[in-house]
Amino acid sequence: MNATSPILAFAILLLCSFASGIRAEEELATADLPAVPASVLAESRREASSTPSSSGPQTVKIAPGITEVIPVAVGHLNRIVTPFDHPQVRTVSAATTLVEGNVLYVATQEESPVTLYITPGDTEDLALSITLAPRRIPPHEIRLVLDQAHYKKLNVLQSSRDHGSSLASNAQDYITHLKKTLRALALGRQPTGYAMRTPGFGESISCTQPGLTTQTGQAFEGRDLILLVGVAKNTGAQETEIDERSCVDGAGDVVAVAAWPNPVLSPGGSTELYVVIRRPSDEDQTARPSLLMGSSQP
Repeated sequence: MNATSPILAFAILLLCSFASGIRAEEELATADLPAVPASVLAESRREASSTPSSSGPQTVKIAPGITEVIPVAVGHLNRIVTPFDHPQVRTVSAATTLVEGNVLYVATQEESPVTLYITPGDTEDLALSITLAPRRIPPHEIRLVLDQAHYKKLNVLQSSRDHGSSLASNAQDYITHLKKTLRALALGRQPTGYAMRTPGFGESISCTQPGLTTQTGQAFEGRDLILLVGVAKNTGAQETEIDERSCVDGAGDVVAVAAWPNPVLSPGGSTELYVVIRRPSDEDQTARPSLLMGSSQP
């Protein structure tokens, strides 16, 4: 055999291998492949259609008493915008929940469903039930929308609550102002926003407690209140504790009474007494001189 024999043998072997590969591909093409079950295709299409797009938020129309199943991302933070101003969340799931304003953030590391009840915090009548289905999808935003009837009921509820909160806040501010004002008097200071003057006619502290006499010495006038400062003295033969309620008039103009520094007086003892009086409403109107007074008629 000459030198070209090994090369010729390798070429023949390569051609045989190529021919075998062609026959294998032809056999594979003509073989019967198992068909994909229709249920699998249907499930695939259902999941594809129910999986929200990451291009924008998903809006879900929801009503109390009806549970909505909503896909969410597993292993990521999901944002749920609720129709409630101050939502409260109830769940027994291990998922992490956080409320910020009207937004609920939910994160879960498991693919098991997460059931949540979301309420406006004041009533259970508007409780929303949702079941979150964690999937391998990107995180996205979900917006819960109520129908018109339930929105109207919610607006009435939240308006009433806001009005009540405003009244409570104003009352608390009023009490805080009274405490600061009385404290300033007790420390021997002139309260901020008040002008000191001589007590006018009828401006005197009067207490009905037996054995207690009072004498008014100072008056401080503010925009809405008048502060009277006087001295209370125990003229009885026994020790007595000042009952501030005895210094409240029947008209309801007295809003606060305080004794300092000795609310308990021994016989002959005395202490300062502070009385806060609401200004009459007619004093809020400043008199305006008439242009006709002293002028000649045309």
